[in-house]
Formats: sequence, C-alpha cells, structure tokens
Amino acid sequence: MDRWASGIDTAWLQLEQETNRMVVHGVLFCDGPLDLDALRARVQERWVAVYPGFRQRPTWPTGPIGPARWVDAPPDLTRHVTTMTLPAPGDDGSASGATGRGDAALARRIGELMSTPLPADRPWWRMEAITGYDGTALHVAIHHGLADGVALSHLFHALADPVSDPRTPAAYAAPPREARPVHDVRLFRREVRDRAASLWATVRRSGTPEGASELAATGRAIGHSASLLASPPREKPSPLQGRPGVAKAARWTTSVPLEDVRAAGKAAGGSVNDVLCAAIAGALRTYLGGSEGSDVPRLRAVMPTNLRPLDAPISAELGNEFGLVLPPLPTDEPDPTRRIERMHRAMATIKRTNQALASFTGIAAAGLGTPAHTQKLVARYARAGSLIVSNVPGPLEELTIGDVRVRDLMFWVPCSARLGLGVSVLSYAGRVRLGVDADLGLIGGEEGMDRFTAALEEEVRGLRPGG
Repeated sequence: MDRWASGIDTAWLQLEQETNRMVVHGVLFCDGPLDLDALRARVQERWVAVYPGFRQRPTWPTGPIGPARWVDAPPDLTRHVTTMTLPAPGDDGSASGATGRGDAALARRIGELMSTPLPADRPWWRMEAITGYDGTALHVAIHHGLADGVALSHLFHALADPVSDPRTPAAYAAPPREARPVHDVRLFRREVRDRAASLWATVRRSGTPEGASELAATGRAIGHSASLLASPPREKPSPLQGRPGVAKAARWTTSVPLEDVRAAGKAAGGSVNDVLCAAIAGALRTYLGGSEGSDVPRLRAVMPTNLRPLDAPISAELGNEFGLVLPPLPTDEPDPTRRIERMHRAMATIKRTNQALASFTGIAAAGLGTPAHTQKLVARYARAGSLIVSNVPGPLEELTIGDVRVRDLMFWVPCSARLGLGVSVLSYAGRVRLGVDADLGLIGGEEGMDRFTAALEEEVRGLRPGG
C-alpha cells in the first residue's frame, strides 16, 4: 500500500546528488559461499515481506513542496540480489588496513558501488554477493531515506539466524512493530517529554552545590548549542572540504577488542566513543602533517546521534531517527591521552544539550519544503565540520546465515554537502573496526586515501596493550 514519507525521510531522499549518493553501504564478511537462490528466498521472507520500503520506491510531490510518497514497486530479486567475482589475483596490497586475500580488490569494488546510483525505477536498495575473496563479502546498499544506521543493524539481525545473547537490544532482535504515521511528531513529543523530565530533575537538585554546578553547566551548554545551530561557524580551512566529484573510495581498519578500547578510555576518563574519536583526531593530525610543535588547527566533526530507543522494537517502516551534533575534534593536541580527555569534555557538554533533537526537527521540517531548502540547511551544518563520524553499536555475538558464519561486519556512512570524508565505527561480537569512505578528489586520490587510512590504522593498533 502506498504511503507518505515522513519529513525526515523525505529530507534524506532530497539530499541525493550525483556527487553524493545518500546510500548507506554495509558488508557482511562471510566464512564461506552463499547459495544465491537460498539468499534470495531469505531476503524475500525476512526483508521484502516484512518492511514496506523494500517493495516501494519514492516519488516526488507534483507541487513545489510536500513530502515524498512511497509507491508500490514489487522488486525483482534477480536484479536486486546479484553476485559478482573479483578479478584475479585479488589482493594487490594497496588497501591500507586490509589483511585478507582480495581486500584491495574488494575496496575498489565498494568504491565503484558508492559512485553508482540506485536505479530510480525500483526500490532503493540492492545486495551483491562478492566472491573471489576470502569467503564471501555480502555487500548491502540501502538509501538513507529508507533506513539509518540503527535500522541497518536491525536488518542485519533480521537477515541472519536468531541470536541468543539476552543483552541484544530489542530494536535489533525483536520483530518490528506495525508502522504508524507521523513518526517525526511522535519522536519530537517523546524527546521533549524525556528531556524536560531530565532538566526538571537537574533543577530540583540545584539546592546542593553539585546540583547548582550541574544546572549552570547545562545552561551554558544549551546556550552554546543554540548559538552553534542557529549560526554554524565556518570550519577552519581544510582540504577535506570542497566541491565533491563522482569518484569515491572505501577502506577499513583491522579490528581491535572492545575491552582494549574501554581500558584506554578508563585510563583517560573517557568512553569508547571518546577514545575512537580521539584516534580519528590523531589520524587527521598525521594526515595533515602534524607533529610535535606543529600547527594543526582544531577541526570539527558532523556526528549523527541516535534518537531511537534501543529497548523497544523498531518500526516496520524503518526510517531515520537521529539528529546531528557538531563536536570539536582535538586535532590540535599532540598528546594521545589529552586528546581522549578533551574529546570526553566536548561530548559531555553536548550531552547536556538538545542539539541532536534541534537538528532533527530542523531537517524534518525542511523535508516538507523544497529539495533546495533541505540541501541549504544541511550544508549549513556541514560547513561547520571537516568530516562526518558515525558510531553504531552492532551485534553482540557473531551472526550466522544458515550454516555460514559472519566473521565480521562493516558499514560506511554517506557524506553530504561539501564534506569529503566519512569515518564509520561499528562494534561486532566484542570487537570494533572503523570504515573510511572519501571523495577521491578531496582526499588526494588513492594515495591520499591510503595515507589517511594508514594513519588511522596506526592509531587503532595503538589502543592494544603494547600496541
């Protein structure tokens, strides 16, 4: 049945451009071959039959404004779920951070797919089983207007066999609930209610010195956040911003145990996210030529922040439930420990604010207007940063597809506006690795992409004891 798209989902559909395909890419690294007919049957049963977006395509309003509409377009799975073989000999060793046979060839293939639009005459997703690799790399591409990062993690669980870990969030493992209309408004009301309750609790504690200090800090953070969103500052000159081209590239780091990341955070008083963002800052510092005593400016990231409750089933409409925040990255700090400490303080300040909800509301409202209006608004946020950083918690245990083990997962966040670099963080079964996607013209070609990924790989390896 046809349905109206929400304002926020329309906005991400409107951001689709030739030089920035708003598509989330993921890869399931499988230990063995996948039977194509069985895979198509599983996709039909577990995705197409359950989630309306997998059997619909977007259409645009006849007037100048208004939301997009999803119209029925039953998929032909012989075109949506395909296979290809990487060219021999596979790995030529050019993809930094890649360790398995065929990693460089796989990276090139993913880069090609990032540069290729999803066909407009069918539902906006596709799947490709890539062979000639170490096992099978199952590539999944889903337009951001259909699903965000948390929804993608839910879909990974839905495609795989049921998990047993009781800690797995309901948003990932539970069957989806029936879709309900106007989820933008419902999310806004829920977040305002919850945040008002949190602020009132802070006010009630203001009679104590600790409570008064927290209330004052919250007030300062909200004021700074409101100013930042109302008039985002222009980022300092950075080679990572500019006019993007069509050609994209993909890379990834090796994985590191989550416990090692937590230990590094504990030593510096930071979270896993703080540690990994500090590692990204360190890699950017190296990439930009930083060393002890050199002058590297402090850069800012555009960071999607989840607003979806993980303890409740996800909606069958999937969609987007996140806002954007603009944390500074300590790229000007040469000391790794102090980078974590500064990242922790920056994120603690943001957590006191409604920055993510405010940006969500603004983008959702823009989605009901013209594409030019949405693109202009998102460009205002993007101009305040040099890259996009996305962190999504993944499966707590290894997944299986039939009798095939999924030994690892990876995803890549799309960039938008004039941003040329994205770094995606995904945890999986007690490990974490980072995916890198970039505009080849802005990152400095394949050589620049390898140089940044090598710097990031060094930072990630350094999180291990004795690394």
